[in-house]
Amino acid sequence: MATTSDTIKFISLEQPATVRRLQITADERGWILPNYCVGPENRQLEFLFDEQQVRQLGDLSPVVLFGNKAVGKTCLAVTLAVQWARLFNARPLHFTTGEGFCRDYEAAIEIDDIEHFRNRHRRCKLLVIDDLDFVFSKGAAQEELMTTLDALTAERQPIIVSLSRLPSPESGVLPALSSRLVGGYSIELHPPSPVTADEILRALVKRIDPELPVNDLIKFCRIQPAPLNAVDLDTFVNLVSQHRKIAGSVDRNVLGNIAGQVSTGTIPSVSLIAKAVARRLGVKLTDMRGSTRQSKVVRARSLAILLSRRLTTLSLQHIGEYFGGRDHSTVLHSCRKIDKLLVSDAELAAAKNDVEIELQSRKKSTV
Repeated sequence: MATTSDTIKFISLEQPATVRRLQITADERGWILPNYCVGPENRQLEFLFDEQQVRQLGDLSPVVLFGNKAVGKTCLAVTLAVQWARLFNARPLHFTTGEGFCRDYEAAIEIDDIEHFRNRHRRCKLLVIDDLDFVFSKGAAQEELMTTLDALTAERQPIIVSLSRLPSPESGVLPALSSRLVGGYSIELHPPSPVTADEILRALVKRIDPELPVNDLIKFCRIQPAPLNAVDLDTFVNLVSQHRKIAGSVDRNVLGNIAGQVSTGTIPSVSLIAKAVARRLGVKLTDMRGSTRQSKVVRARSLAILLSRRLTTLSLQHIGEYFGGRDHSTVLHSCRKIDKLLVSDAELAAAKNDVEIELQSRKKSTV
């Protein structure tokens, strides 16, 4: 574990190819940052990731990382597993999810191949199950998981799982499975404290857009009603960066609006933006998403593309795919052209403002 101060320490994250293929995400970048920032809110991680404890992972098992969404459970579980495997040169490791465990178990039963399923999960040197909560709604899978945990524990092979909260009989978890899971080493992960969030923001700005006013971003994040997790902070920096690259600058109103969107989890989708633009400018959504080159449709399409780039974190390619499979250079050209037109076309500028107001009102009504 590296450190640059007495307050923040860093865990260098691992992401093997076997884990990448399990991730269900539109973001191909992998982990948000190469290091996990350990602030005062998650000091227990210093103990768990100490080399001596990593070596004794079999004695601590099952290791349970639990907490709210986007606090880093997955990346830490994977990194801990890889560190242990590297120390002992141990293979194979098996990475799966709660849903994957249930799906593969049911498929094995259906084709009468339970032995192969059990070999994968019980003869590995270390087992990681991410988002284990899914198993708790499946009675037979819970029974299978109990015997799997027992088999690995008997061989002192480490088990690492992630959960949203510790299991209990009241939540539908079998008492025997609950006792096994809480019988090891459990850590609750918390959202970043202000000092940790500041460190994450600085690292994100350095990676995404060094020209952003990092101190202003920190101020707006600190005044949000609830602390922003690392994914929220990443979204915030990406949205602000996109706006700066299109508009040329970022004012305080923009920062406040974007921070509010991220904080309330109400960032509009491309579909919602496109529909709002179509209504305001009186064109058909199918025409906007098609190949029509009528000037009225082109203006509407370009405005929707511009707003999609400013108000979402999607790549140019993803935005282009929504609008008829256009490539990223076409999307970028549309953004630049419509942005210049907004300066001289008062009607178009008014339409843009009306759409932004409509999207803002929709967000407030959902909070």
